[in-house]
Amino acid sequence: MPSQPPGLGLDFGTTNTALGFADPQGTIELLPLPDGQGGLTNTWRTVLFFEEGQPPAAGAPAIQRFVDTEGEGRLVQSIKSHLASASFKRTFIMGRPLTLEDLIAQYLRALRAGAPQPLGSRVVVGRPVRYWGAEDEADESRALARMQAALAAAGFDEVVFEFEPVAAAKRYAARLDHEELIVVADFGGGTSDFSLLRVGPGATHDPKSALLGTAGLGLGGDSFDARLIDAAVSPELGLGTSYRDEFGRPTPVPAALFGKLRRWHYLSFLKEPTTLRLLDRIEQGTDVPQKIQRLQSLVRDELGLPLHRAVERTKVSLSSSPEASFHFPSIDLTVPLRRSDFDNWISPELDAIDGALAAMLERAGVAAKDVDAVFATGGSSLVPAVRQTLAARFGAEKLMGGEELTSVAWGLAACARQVFG
Repeated sequence: MPSQPPGLGLDFGTTNTALGFADPQGTIELLPLPDGQGGLTNTWRTVLFFEEGQPPAAGAPAIQRFVDTEGEGRLVQSIKSHLASASFKRTFIMGRPLTLEDLIAQYLRALRAGAPQPLGSRVVVGRPVRYWGAEDEADESRALARMQAALAAAGFDEVVFEFEPVAAAKRYAARLDHEELIVVADFGGGTSDFSLLRVGPGATHDPKSALLGTAGLGLGGDSFDARLIDAAVSPELGLGTSYRDEFGRPTPVPAALFGKLRRWHYLSFLKEPTTLRLLDRIEQGTDVPQKIQRLQSLVRDELGLPLHRAVERTKVSLSSSPEASFHFPSIDLTVPLRRSDFDNWISPELDAIDGALAAMLERAGVAAKDVDAVFATGGSSLVPAVRQTLAARFGAEKLMGGEELTSVAWGLAACARQVFG
């Protein structure tokens, strides 16, 4: 029987996945994974790519295969977001029925194969405070049972689940030489989770005793990207315009076309004969042919992935500068943007974040002024408007960060060493 790692932590995220590993001496590190281009990376995108006659690819190699084949296959992403759904029974890929558990297990087996060392059968797995789409305890239980089944199918027989923000708190607590009352704000791709905990040398080592309150939302970085696309990109592709149909009547360009732009892999669903004919008819009857031609190029050339990469670059630029441009030369599109506009677009999400934090503090009977620090993790924690929302409630001097994409995996490995070591 292969030796077991003292501590293995799996941060299986909606957007990104990472593995934390504690060696026998107690040193914790992130396990490197192949990036699909001959190098290594600390995170994999949580995606699968299926093509005829080939085994499925996962993570960074899956995205590279998607690019290399120009989308000639089936790309599946955000599989974690379906865990709580009672309506998702199975999907058909290349004519083969696959359950959600099958998909996650295939991803996890590829993760095993890509890891630089054996992973063993014991693991601590992160879970959100509230699974995306979960409306009651039955949905939460369904999500956990599905995840457990997928892990077992991938060779993980001993599984412990831990809240993702609790794991992030362990990463923060490793810096401390004193006790603190902290809020962990974990902003993922599909969910945002918050926890109130006491951490540090004097605090209890029992996570359930240390955990004073939680809150969760079914929104994250993907929601911010979608707002930017809706407000800045789609209008330059024809959203809000009209065309003359075959009878010469003015007809709005269907808004449903632009809903597919919100998720990059959905764009391929538009590349089918009926939609392509509709786009041709719109292009012939519009007064803004350049906009419709951009949309046609986006669909025909399957540019969903590079489009969303350009959106992410713009979001990062707006995080460090008050002005930036969305630049996408593939369809000859440049849109100047201001951070203040982006902040307005995402204001519903910001209000929901602040409301969840307020409700968590109220349930715990804790005032914001009594919180010593706010540890923000996840890629969207770097968005200035998100940090301003946290600062407005707790004070800017209390905001802490670092290792935004990997702190949860590090903390899960620390939990695993404590549980299994």
